[in-house]
Amino acid sequence: MADPLKAYQELQKNFLADVKSERNQVLLGNVYEASIAYLAKAQTKPLRSLVPGKAYFAFTSGRKLSRAVNQRLFVRETDEWKAFRKAVTAKRVPDMDADRITRIIYTVAASFFCFVDLTKEGDQKTPGTFFEYLIGHLFAWRLGVNPKTRLPVLNLDMEATLPTDFVFDLGPDRAKFHLPVKVSTRERVIQVWAHQRVLNGVYGTGRFLGTPVILTETKTDKKKGEVIEICLPDQWRIYQMHIAQLKRIYYLDLPASYARLNEVFPPLSVKPFGHFFAEADTLPT
Repeated sequence: MADPLKAYQELQKNFLADVKSERNQVLLGNVYEASIAYLAKAQTKPLRSLVPGKAYFAFTSGRKLSRAVNQRLFVRETDEWKAFRKAVTAKRVPDMDADRITRIIYTVAASFFCFVDLTKEGDQKTPGTFFEYLIGHLFAWRLGVNPKTRLPVLNLDMEATLPTDFVFDLGPDRAKFHLPVKVSTRERVIQVWAHQRVLNGVYGTGRFLGTPVILTETKTDKKKGEVIEICLPDQWRIYQMHIAQLKRIYYLDLPASYARLNEVFPPLSVKPFGHFFAEADTLPT
């Protein structure tokens, strides 16, 4: 059986050379398939979901319990990833509905996360970096350009650059994508709006489209076997109104309280991640 960690290390070595490359897509698939094979031998445990309308479970190995996994979103058949790859290779807007794409990408992320939960102690960095690789590659593949992570800043006294999340420059007369990638946000989400405001202040409002991608907002109490969602919709509305405006917020496990922000003022468009592939061309126009 392939080792998911070795597959991840191979991805690490190759990722930045060409983020949008098909090679990275193959390496991401290798991590996913090795993780699924490992989890196929693990036990599962239902969790008590305190999130209305959602069911969660966890993988177990000995005394270790993984993070919560959304039962509806997790797809055990690796053929789904192969179908997605075939669809995006044929054309950059795949002939798949958004919900199916969301489930596939959620599964790729969650499977490696759960493998790490069961085999390493307290490792938050490795899953977070893998998620950045996964979403960063998919954005780069769909947009056809590699991202930057530093931008030049006009400074009369010295040359300076601004460190950023992934930024995708689509060329002259088109807005650029600003892509923060987060496993979850909770109280730290204000950083996303603050960074967007800095970009607006340095380069002008509307030049950068804030499109954060977030996995989930669940929190698991492993002792009680319970799952909750931690959401701050009222704070999000304040940030969107008074700090900066984000163009889209994409989720893989979308909280209902954030989905409802599509229906209130100020406009805050929160969608499942699968929608990105169909609307990517129209967002920066």
